[in-house]
Amino acid sequence: MTKEEDGLDMTGAEMVALASSVALCLSKKLTAKEVCLMRTFFQTVASNLSTIEYTDTICKKKLK
Repeated sequence: MTKEEDGLDMTGAEMVALASSVALCLSKKLTAKEVCLMRTFFQTVASNLSTIEYTDTICKKKLK
């Protein structure tokens, strides 16, 4: 996916670098329990976004 296609004006590598930086910053300021809670929260967000994306893809195919 190119910068133009993803709508974020970031390449995949740039998004990974940003995510890593954010994770490192958060982990230095949070306890192990809080890091675990954040992990669970972000996994849930990612899972829900995947479901929305998949549903949207299926709906677009059915409308064609």
